[in-house]
Amino acid sequence: MPFTLRDAWTTLVSAEDYEAHMAAIGQAQANAAHLRDFLELVNPPPGARLLIAGCGPGQMFEHLDPCVFQPYRTVFSDINPRFLARLRERCPGALCVVDDIERSALAGPFYAVMETLMLEHVDWRQGLAALCGLGTEYLYLVVQRNPAGMATAVTPSRTPQGTMRIFTQAHPQLLDLAELAAALEIRGYRIVSETPRPVADDKIMLGLLARRV
Repeated sequence: MPFTLRDAWTTLVSAEDYEAHMAAIGQAQANAAHLRDFLELVNPPPGARLLIAGCGPGQMFEHLDPCVFQPYRTVFSDINPRFLARLRERCPGALCVVDDIERSALAGPFYAVMETLMLEHVDWRQGLAALCGLGTEYLYLVVQRNPAGMATAVTPSRTPQGTMRIFTQAHPQLLDLAELAAALEIRGYRIVSETPRPVADDKIMLGLLARRV
């Protein structure tokens, strides 16, 4: 029986294997930097309600002081409760919510919402609709851009290790930026800035700030 991306993120991938993979290819460091960019760009007022969707096990706190969230009411959501437990170890007192973005039960409004490489692993139109439906002023989406000729999200020559090997069977799908921008426009958002951060294998982690029109 083939495994699905949902299987991977709900039960199969360990936090340890995921974090080792992300650190080795530089994505953990780049994505933590994107979180700093997010806070600087949206400049939330004290007490603002923020959402970090698809937060994973909180690896960003290896490169980012948790105190950056102290002025805000921040919600961390993920489909995997084991990942959220790991995040709480790194950021005691964090408000964590188990949520499936394709069937989201999150309730807005939020001042700003950030997701990192989550849409590539779900029905992205459904996930985007859920994020846009939260009544947020800003969306910060971190998506992956590959070098020309590399169509797969996972580098073909780089075999993931441990439980991450599931991604040789269950394949994340890269997003078409024009389609993403069009889908945002339909839902009343416009991309206002792009922040590229290079990682291993000539890939780019691209931060897209969208604002409600």
